[in-house]
Amino acid sequence: AWEYRKTVMRDDLNCCRVIFGEADGFPGLTVDKFDDILVTQTLSLGTERVKPLIFKALVKVLAEDGFNIRGIFERNDVGIRRLEGMEENKGFFKLDGLDIPDSTEVTIVENGIKYYVDFENGQKTGFFLDQKYNRKAIWKICPGAKVLDCFTHTGSFALNAGMAGAASVLGVDASELGVEQAREN
Repeated sequence: AWEYRKTVMRDDLNCCRVIFGEADGFPGLTVDKFDDILVTQTLSLGTERVKPLIFKALVKVLAEDGFNIRGIFERNDVGIRRLEGMEENKGFFKLDGLDIPDSTEVTIVENGIKYYVDFENGQKTGFFLDQKYNRKAIWKICPGAKVLDCFTHTGSFALNAGMAGAASVLGVDASELGVEQAREN
């Protein structure tokens, strides 16, 4: 999975989806990298049982490429875990050699836009890193356009539309936290 990301994303690896579940051969596992923090979601019992090995190997592989991970935060607060006989939980994963960071908030830059990310309370892993290149792709169609961004979450598509020269942009979300984050961003 990491070798593929390095091939496709080249020098754009500071913030990215590192493991995308079944597509990368890791059923039920999502791993997002926010600079030096990994945010994970484990949705299958088989992966839950081996996640300490996976997390340890992932930290090692990333360090070999100069990406030193400071902490791993689990977002396992998803009801589907109960279908696999697992409890819901969220918090920092304890792994030898890693600290427990003081904050669950980070600032990232994607497509030249700075974002505030609350990976503890935001949706899923806190930010939809898997949509990075889709957000960049809309730059071609937004100049002069009126843009409606439904389910804006952190405002990421709306902000990309604005940066691309949209005539107007409206972001809408049902989550008050999402709207608050979009306004801040």
